[in-house]
Amino acid sequence: RATSGSPEIFFRRFFVANYCPLLFLEASGRNCTPDRLKAIEKKPLLNACDRALRRMITFLKPRYVIGVGNFARDRVQEALEGMGLMVGRITHPSPANPKANRGWKKAVEQELTAIGVNIVP
Repeated sequence: RATSGSPEIFFRRFFVANYCPLLFLEASGRNCTPDRLKAIEKKPLLNACDRALRRMITFLKPRYVIGVGNFARDRVQEALEGMGLMVGRITHPSPANPKANRGWKKAVEQELTAIGVNIVP
C-alpha cells in the first residue's frame, strides 16, 4: 500500500503466483517446503511445477519473472531457461530470514530497482 496505494493499482501492473501452490505439512503440522522433500517426491513435483510455470509465462508474456527467495529464483531460472526473460530475485519476507527482519521493504525496493523493475505506478 505504501508503494502502490492499493492492491487494485498494484495488480494492474503485476501478477503474483506461487511456484508450487501446494501445501505440504510434516506430522507435527510444520510447513514442509518443496526444497526439503525427499528426492523421490521432489523430482516429479518440480517437473509438474516447471511445466505449469512455463504455461503461465507463455500465456501472460511478462517482461520480468521475479523469484521471492533463492529457491523460487533458482526454479524460475531452470524452468524458463531459453525463453529470453529477465529473471530476478527479491528477499523472502519470512520471519526466519534475518535480512527480512532488517528493513525488508527497503531491501526489496533496492533489489527491484537493480533488476530494472520500476515499482512506482
